Amino acid sequence: MNLQSEACLSEPVDQCLIDNTITPAGIPAKDATCNQGSVPSYYIEITKGSDVTAALKFAGEHQVTLSVKNSGHDYMTRNSGKGTLSLWTHNLQGMEYRESFIPQGCEDDVGRVMIVGAGAPSGDAHIFADKHDSVILGPYSPTVAVSGGWLLGGGHGVLGPVYGMGADRVVEFQVVTPDGEQRTVNACQDPDLFFALRGGGGSSFGVVLNATHSVIPREPIAFADVHLPPNISSDTALEWIKLLVDESLEWGRQGWGGHVAGTYVTHFNPLSDYVSDNGTKARASFQRVTDFALSHGGSSNVAVYPNWLYIWDTFLLPLDTMQGGNMGMGSSRLIPDELFATEEGKEKIMSYFRSIAELGFSPVNFYTPVTTPFTYQRLQDPESFATQRFGTSLTPAWYRSLWHLQTIGSMAWNSSYEDRVHFVTNLTNSTVQLEALAGSDAGSHFNEANPFMTGWQESYYGRENYEKLLAIKAKYDPENILTCWKCIGFRDKQDIPSPRYHCQGKLQQDVYNNLGLKPSS
Repeated sequence: MNLQSEACLSEPVDQCLIDNTITPAGIPAKDATCNQGSVPSYYIEITKGSDVTAALKFAGEHQVTLSVKNSGHDYMTRNSGKGTLSLWTHNLQGMEYRESFIPQGCEDDVGRVMIVGAGAPSGDAHIFADKHDSVILGPYSPTVAVSGGWLLGGGHGVLGPVYGMGADRVVEFQVVTPDGEQRTVNACQDPDLFFALRGGGGSSFGVVLNATHSVIPREPIAFADVHLPPNISSDTALEWIKLLVDESLEWGRQGWGGHVAGTYVTHFNPLSDYVSDNGTKARASFQRVTDFALSHGGSSNVAVYPNWLYIWDTFLLPLDTMQGGNMGMGSSRLIPDELFATEEGKEKIMSYFRSIAELGFSPVNFYTPVTTPFTYQRLQDPESFATQRFGTSLTPAWYRSLWHLQTIGSMAWNSSYEDRVHFVTNLTNSTVQLEALAGSDAGSHFNEANPFMTGWQESYYGRENYEKLLAIKAKYDPENILTCWKCIGFRDKQDIPSPRYHCQGKLQQDVYNNLGLKPSS
């Protein structure tokens, strides 16, 4: 649970949090104060496009600042805002399946699709798709919305290495732009806006009502789930991570993807080579990690299962039971596949893990999605891979990387301001080290980056995409009605010290001062 969207990070007394580290959650301490924090003062429940149009008109007439909230999964503090009027889109939950679909204004049939409301959670979408003998690419957690900020930030998932990003698979949006107009947006109508919505981030170009996703026929999937005991030492975790680094490039070439961590690897592969032989090739792919895990008292399950929903329901859903927590925050960087191809590159990766351990980030707690479209782009669209023109507004680094490497930590719900500055300073220091590891042209994920990093514009989008997105923002939102922390149109030098972002800005400035960093231009 990410509480930073409720608390005012720069003012610890300005919040109304309870102890979410225990279950059931604790009650507020006796005589504790309860303040608004970053929670918006007013909400509008969005049930149809005209609700958005009316809200935008009201905001324009009365100079009211807006924020947009869907399911509330946000590391970046963007789905809230002190003093804002929040547009709550979570009840846009309609779903429709079509065997064939021609986007409005286009000529070609794109095949089977699902039209999914902005608020529909992935758990419901997975079940609905399975009823139609299909699979929809979606997020890992069952409560994250498929057509909301997950998709607008690019949309990575465990089947992404073979099937692409969510932004690769969306074929149409229904969206209300800041002028109040409801638009049907696709490659043939408002193609510039379609480009922006495919990775340019939520709360920037319009309020999405639904999205139409290209879905995949349901097929068997190979599944690998290899675990170490949870109480291993840091040295054993580093040995394990070294093995993961050694194996990952070949796994990527074979079509595997999922998650790797300090105590486990969970991978998936829908390609026929790994499902047609009852799992023989799959088990061979994971033999080395299986041997390591078993020799340390761990476990291994590598097998072929009938479909995605069975795996998700049997193995993944039981893990998503967390009911509370602290203010979880991390840094991330997309790690180019070339680093995994040489001993020198692999040693650079291991050197990073050893260095961040000195900052208090234990290798036992290491966690990284292996969800980049590594195989998809090479197999499905080799021409765009060769030209580095991918059609989405994501940083091109997504398509030439193997790992989405993350460093994750948390602040206690009742942490002092000094504790918060210390934690975010260390986190940002680790971000700088990640950037040094990955190189200047690598990027990071808009939705899961360090909210207090510098150079975010190029990191999230790539310089060329960012300039293009700025122009699209100016066209569709010239008054900058839709704004959020380090989104398209955010101006570091003006906005970080502004009252609008006080809850993030003071902390940001102190972290920059500690590390000798400067705001982006």
